[in-house]
Amino acid sequence: MRIRTKLLLVLLTLAVPPLLAVSFYAVYEGRLLGRELAARAADAYRHAAEQELALMVDLIGEDLNDNRRMMELSLAFLAQATRTALTARPLPGAAARTVEEFDAAGGLPPGLGPLPDYPVPATADTLSMSRPQGVAAPFPTETAAQLSGLAPTMRTLRRKLAENMLWAYVALPDGLMASYPGHGRMPEGYDPRDRPWYKEALTHREAAWTILVDASTGKLTATASMPVLDRDGRLLAVAAIDAPIETMLPESDLSRRWGQGVKALIVRAAEARNGQGIEVVGTQNFMDAAKSWNTVPVPEQLASSDPGDAARLARAIVSKQAEQLGLEMDGQSYFAVFKPFPDTLAGLLVLVPREAVLRQADSAEASILDRTHGMLAVVVGVSLLAVAGAAVLASFGARAVTRPVTALCRAAGKLAQGDLDSRAPVSGRDELAELADSFNAMAPKLAERLRLKQDMLLAMEVQQNLLPSSPPLLPGLSVAGSTRFCDETGGDYFDFLKMTGDGRGGLDVIVGDATGHGIAAALFMATGRALLRAGRAARSDPAALLTLANGLLCQDTMDSGRFLTLFHLRLADGGLAPLGHLEWARAGHDPALVYDPATDAFEELMGSGLPLGVLPDYAYEGQTRPGLAPGQVLALGTDGIWEARNPAGEMYGKDRFREVLRAHAKAPAADILAVAHQDVADFQAGAPRDDDITLVIVKAEPA
Repeated sequence: MRIRTKLLLVLLTLAVPPLLAVSFYAVYEGRLLGRELAARAADAYRHAAEQELALMVDLIGEDLNDNRRMMELSLAFLAQATRTALTARPLPGAAARTVEEFDAAGGLPPGLGPLPDYPVPATADTLSMSRPQGVAAPFPTETAAQLSGLAPTMRTLRRKLAENMLWAYVALPDGLMASYPGHGRMPEGYDPRDRPWYKEALTHREAAWTILVDASTGKLTATASMPVLDRDGRLLAVAAIDAPIETMLPESDLSRRWGQGVKALIVRAAEARNGQGIEVVGTQNFMDAAKSWNTVPVPEQLASSDPGDAARLARAIVSKQAEQLGLEMDGQSYFAVFKPFPDTLAGLLVLVPREAVLRQADSAEASILDRTHGMLAVVVGVSLLAVAGAAVLASFGARAVTRPVTALCRAAGKLAQGDLDSRAPVSGRDELAELADSFNAMAPKLAERLRLKQDMLLAMEVQQNLLPSSPPLLPGLSVAGSTRFCDETGGDYFDFLKMTGDGRGGLDVIVGDATGHGIAAALFMATGRALLRAGRAARSDPAALLTLANGLLCQDTMDSGRFLTLFHLRLADGGLAPLGHLEWARAGHDPALVYDPATDAFEELMGSGLPLGVLPDYAYEGQTRPGLAPGQVLALGTDGIWEARNPAGEMYGKDRFREVLRAHAKAPAADILAVAHQDVADFQAGAPRDDDITLVIVKAEPA
């Protein structure tokens, strides 16, 4: 980052934080005020909505009570008429129509006028008589005639109750039942004595109410029933009137006020495994007026995600108390108002989505937040103008300070592009002037190091050219070798010298390691290489060659304190058993290693000998052994392999090197060489390499 930019940032740091602090404070306070006002508005709207909803349900309850009282008066009138009819003689000419006659006619028997808009074919002209299936006794004609005398009473009730009456009927203890309007289609196995309205009337011994599904039409009804007793208190019959739920509950489209998510449910108490449960037996469809109240085919449990709210509602149903509460259903939160039905463990439950109630509160909150955002835009605009002004002033102020730095950067750029004569102007006595002086003093030193670098690259190129470019090709043998330097140049060396006088394809393999590494070691090794190659003209054995090279090397380098370890191996007569053999001489170098897979044994090619360049008159001794057998592997390396260290400071060691030879002895020499180098690199795991690594592999191929 440029100094001018840094100065600009410093000035902006001094100017911007106060502006941002004021901006953030204004935004924070505005949002806080908006949330507070929105919360208050939400509470007010929620409370008003609860009161309005409760009032609306109370009004529905008042209408329900009016209809209830009218139904109970009508039921009492029907019960009195039934008592009179059953204790008097039947009227002359009274006839009774059975449901079988209706069913046989497929609707209405001939001569009867239909009632329009009824769920099933029915007539206001007569009653219909039914008995439970399987009754063997003769049809009670006289009793049916007595019940037929109720037709005028039931017609009167229908005119008074109008749509509030679906059916009026009277059931006797023997199962005979008279229904009005007359109709068929009684369900199979129907017995009025098993119906809840019949049982509730007998239990309460007075007017009782039940919510149930009508057996003929499948409509959800509110049924009022009452026992009919004689003067001695004996049961004569049970009279009942069915009222469709939609007529008992006045039409009130709550969705117009609260939206489409409003629900109205008929709920009742039901036994559950873990206590009192709640069943839904009917639902109001506000979106389709033709459907009105829909009967639930099978009563279903009220699904509330909060057991506490469900238990509270269940207690309200059992205690027949109105209740306001919150409910969570199907991931939706509702305000709920419950209004119990008289004389039955059921009632009306109205659910209004909480979001519908709080919609106005959300609108108020959005309006407040919009004003807050407008205020924020003004504050941010002023802040940006202030920042822009500070940036302009900082730019002019920084230019005077950074001019010397810019000149120094230009000089450094020229130097980086190769202009070693580039210099920076020096003006003043401050730190920038001292920096320019240091830069000008650095440039000549950099030129000197660059020349040294070029010399090192040239030396590396020369040394790389001294190493064999490719391994020799010998019958029955595969040979591979390589050197990896830790610097541009190093002191390791290997060579392949073919023996021109050996008709069987003999080969000299030489591996050496000069003390140290770098350019000095490379020059020392190059001298040794030249002496060895010059001595080959005498066709001497390895020991004689080392003795000759040692004497010549000591004349030039004995006072330098440097020396050269060397292993000179000759593969005589092809190097393969039984005709060929191995000759070698050691000059202080690690012995060569021979691995025989057939016996899983390692053999070291030992021998005494001092490093070259130590004693000028030292005579080296030669060693021999039989040639390599098929499958055997010979390895010549420098100590950079087994002395390599990992990040923990542990040495690679010769045992691990032997395991590599053992595991890959069947591979060609080039593959063994590559695996060995890779294993050393994996062991070092990125640790710095402080010595050169040279390795030569000679393998006798299997027959």
